[in-house]
Amino acid sequence: MKVTVQKYDPSVDSQPYEVDFEVAYHKNMTVLEALVAIDDEQEPIVFDYSCRGRTCGRCAMTLNGTPCLACVTLVEESGNNTIAPLGGFPVIRDLIVDKTKVTDRVASIMVRKRAFPLELEEVTVPVNPEIVAKINPLENCARCCVCTSACPVVSEKGLKSYIGPTGMLAIGLRFYDPYDQGDRVVEAVQSGLYDCRQCGTCSSVCKALEIDHLSVWADLRNAAKERNFVPKE
Repeated sequence: MKVTVQKYDPSVDSQPYEVDFEVAYHKNMTVLEALVAIDDEQEPIVFDYSCRGRTCGRCAMTLNGTPCLACVTLVEESGNNTIAPLGGFPVIRDLIVDKTKVTDRVASIMVRKRAFPLELEEVTVPVNPEIVAKINPLENCARCCVCTSACPVVSEKGLKSYIGPTGMLAIGLRFYDPYDQGDRVVEAVQSGLYDCRQCGTCSSVCKALEIDHLSVWADLRNAAKERNFVPKE
């Protein structure tokens, strides 16, 4: 099986270049398994991974131009298998990119905003099951940034205009959080909620199948509409 890997060391290379490898294929072989085989048996490749099960988000990259998680994305025995770093982020080396411009912002969003510390009486009250059903899927977000890399609005306008799906999911999680007191509706609108085209690309590339991105955007938009936070025609 042919596998093409983009390599690039900014400290010595003027531009990225591709290297072809022949890899022994087995049924249901993942991109990550192919890379490990190349790295172990043929030539060192710089890439990152940990969980091997779509939880850590560290193996985000592209296969044939489509953002993916290498641990759960399959290669093809016959056909094109071109592996490159995640698009839209600075390349550190080979397949590792710097995602901190997204992950640092997400970490800031995820800090629960409270005027006063939680009291015991508050945390012992059962949370509405409907709210729990909305929160639980979002806990599966690995912050891998695959959805943000694939987003056409981010590609066109940049992260300063639209926070991207990864950041908007974080806002959505705290919007549903009954213990959070921040104004997440205003935050969503100011972060580009209405810039989203509702194309569904984020959901199509996301490997956390529990997450329905567009339903989160819809809930945020409905809440914004109730407060008359809607863009002018």
